[in-house]
Amino acid sequence: MDGFKNETLNKIFESSIAITKIIAHLIQCSAKMKSDCIDAGSMLKALEDVITNELVEKYLNDEFTGFTFVPQPSVTINDETGLYTGRPDIVVFSFNRFLNPKAYFIIECKRIDGTPYFNREYIIEGVARFFDPPKRPKYPSYYNRNIMFGYIIKALDVPHNASKIEKLQQSLLKELSAGELVLTQKEDSQHYVYTCEYTSTHVGKIELRHLFFNFSDIIATKS
Repeated sequence: MDGFKNETLNKIFESSIAITKIIAHLIQCSAKMKSDCIDAGSMLKALEDVITNELVEKYLNDEFTGFTFVPQPSVTINDETGLYTGRPDIVVFSFNRFLNPKAYFIIECKRIDGTPYFNREYIIEGVARFFDPPKRPKYPSYYNRNIMFGYIIKALDVPHNASKIEKLQQSLLKELSAGELVLTQKEDSQHYVYTCEYTSTHVGKIELRHLFFNFSDIIATKS
């Protein structure tokens, strides 16, 4: 395929395909990790880094997908202090990353248990990082598409909680316009994928895919 002659359209088209493949791989690897833990009778602590490290180190890079999943790299430097201000949970590079080191997707991971605390953390310490601070956000967005990965650590009604997150982000994200969370994929109560568009004066329009995966069966009740 020669693609579109317009480079911007090519970028949009390619990023849409790529992020769909990345989410499919996240779901497949999460399901495998969950199955392996159940078979082995092992549990994971209800800690974000524990779940992320297990997923990255044992599953996400275990087979060739055309992508490399890198945990917690530094991505943004504060011009005034010279210090890094952005350290997302996972950065996803394509196999030709050296052609353009800035062309990557970000996966920001957060725990979800249905409580107001974790819902707020999901927004303030997750979604907002793609827009705040306004002129140089903690997380860059080369493709204007990225992923929020919600680790479900306690059995809950995901669509109901997603509705809470939708309303909450519209009230918490003051400097931008947050759209609706539109359900695009689901499998029973195991995983749900939503798409949401955000518009900021400084950053422009960014699409976030929200993946919620049910890990509650393999999460220890005490950390």
